[in-house]
Amino acid sequence: MSTKAKKKALKLQEKEYDTIWKNPMKKPYLEKIVLNIGVGSGGEELERASTVLETISGKTPVKTLSKKNVKEFNLRKGRPIGTMVTIRGAEAEKLLKRLLIVTNNKILRRSFDNYGNFGFGITEHITIPGIDYETEIGIWGLNVVGRIARPGMRVRYRRKKKTKVPSHHYVSRDETQYFLKKNYGVDIVEKIEQDYA
Repeated sequence: MSTKAKKKALKLQEKEYDTIWKNPMKKPYLEKIVLNIGVGSGGEELERASTVLETISGKTPVKTLSKKNVKEFNLRKGRPIGTMVTIRGAEAEKLLKRLLIVTNNKILRRSFDNYGNFGFGITEHITIPGIDYETEIGIWGLNVVGRIARPGMRVRYRRKKKTKVPSHHYVSRDETQYFLKKNYGVDIVEKIEQDYA
């Protein structure tokens, strides 16, 4: 398939999504954003990482625990090894716009799955607008994972009377990419060049 034919097919697909999204139960939205820093051990470093996430999100992060013993890394099950925070609603939308500035509104094509999830990394947290360098905290990298969902997906995750969601109700990879392009001006790229200026 030639590049011209691919672009034409993509435009047809995008028009199809716009038609589908007229139905309020089919219109996708940003469900949540999860910020995560893996430290590898507890103690002072973990506290500093938690402070970074709290500064970025304005929410109190939780500690993530190791799920199994790994002798090579001197790691025991149940020990704190990282920190994470989940943001939802309008706050998540505002924060995503801030975080995308760091990547120049670019996300790798391979960073999407077929369930509406996408992710990207930030190598230095001080590149986020509104965050200043603090000597006692240092510089931290973090992972950003977001989920695009449709209304009605809650039935899959609720505690009581869980039910399955049909596959056509999930937000596909192409649909997620188009949603981010349309609402956040994201460019989907094959490779991101590092800017060391």
